[in-house]
Amino acid sequence: MSSPYVISMSDQTIIASSEMITIRAATALASRASILEILRMTCSQSGTATSQQLGIRWGLKASAFSTMTSTTPSPTILGSVASAITGSTSGAASSCGTDSSSNGGGTFTVIGQDTFNNLNGWLWIPVPEERLLVSIDQTFVLAMVGTATTLTNWNATLTFREIT
Repeated sequence: MSSPYVISMSDQTIIASSEMITIRAATALASRASILEILRMTCSQSGTATSQQLGIRWGLKASAFSTMTSTTPSPTILGSVASAITGSTSGAASSCGTDSSSNGGGTFTVIGQDTFNNLNGWLWIPVPEERLLVSIDQTFVLAMVGTATTLTNWNATLTFREIT
């Protein structure tokens, strides 16, 4: 099993219903990025004293993907190999991105949804039996629900492992 990797969005200005992190598995089983295990997700806001209750959801997106900032995953074990997932602005196979500037029109299938306070942040660490597997040619998205009062200074992370 490979080292876990982290996709991180730090101190960004988001849009309404922002797709904060998007990761897409490879299109063929031959790649290390064919099946991805989601280990941990976070979302928080800094630089504000305004408290707000917000929604967050995660799930699968089909076809029309968002325009994002290209973000390269970082290994959690120093000196380990680079991820087979690369940064992308378009949701290409075996890629990831953060901070959508335009949400694509593809169908979003919600897997889970939660609420949190922006001053406290949100943390999702599933027990092993509840870890999500993103399979061949699937696109996984962590997204805000609705519009935050303040769109600046948002942070999000997604930790994953390459299964194959």
